[in-house]
Amino acid sequence: MKITRNVLNDLLPVYLSGEASPDTCALIEESLRSDPDFARLVEAQKKDLTNQDELLKGRKVSLAPDRELQTLGRTKAMLERRKWLMALALMFTVFPFSFMASDSELRFLLFRDQPRVAAACWILAAVFWGLHLHTRSRLKSSGL
Repeated sequence: MKITRNVLNDLLPVYLSGEASPDTCALIEESLRSDPDFARLVEAQKKDLTNQDELLKGRKVSLAPDRELQTLGRTKAMLERRKWLMALALMFTVFPFSFMASDSELRFLLFRDQPRVAAACWILAAVFWGLHLHTRSRLKSSGL
């Protein structure tokens, strides 16, 4: 069976990472000896990998040991905040439409009798809806 250049290119990342089996290493090295173009390609890729490793080693990344726990805590708090914001937004949206039934008539408590209080409730509802949507978009952008 003839091994094509495409098969060798597929095996090349495993070979360069040092995770290839001895048979794969022998196959790649034999191809490097017999094909100078392929050898130049492999050398260029090795150089790129070396440059990438140097860049990564130069970076100092310091993560707190409990970073995942902190992230989980912030996520839980944000989900809880979203729940309460939605509850408050719904409450203040519907509250001006509350009514009381007595003697076969419905009497609206706020909307007709106290329009200023109803308007204040709707302004608060708009604020809570805005905060809810902002929190929701933050959660959505983080993949939740």
